Amino acid sequence: MTDIKNEENITFFLNDGTECDDDLMDLYKLQNELNDIEIYGQHSGSGAESDDIFLEMKDYEMNYTVKQLMLICEYYDILKDVRANKAKKQDIIEQILLFEKNMENVETTMKRKELWYYINELKNDKMMKKFVIWG
Repeated sequence: MTDIKNEENITFFLNDGTECDDDLMDLYKLQNELNDIEIYGQHSGSGAESDDIFLEMKDYEMNYTVKQLMLICEYYDILKDVRANKAKKQDIIEQILLFEKNMENVETTMKRKELWYYINELKNDKMMKKFVIWG
């Protein structure tokens, strides 16, 4: 390699082809290390994912009554499990989140959240709220 400098303190290198393989191998190695770090970060159960779960737990805890949580359990068809264990509010929330975080239940979870949103919109509308019978 030939080192060329100009008067503005900028350095760049021209490659004459002799060290190309070593530099290229170093770049591949670095790229693989970066990929490993990104994959590890995506699959780990820490960081943003655990923050999301904590926020969801708090949302259920603060914004839902036990009766509403039981309706969610009934929708997910896990009510009998919750009742059999005589679960407290925190236990019910954990069961709901276990269900919702299971990849096999994504469609059911999204559908339930969509329908709950529509129910709340209807309840908050002056005209439509009289047609909604909801616990």
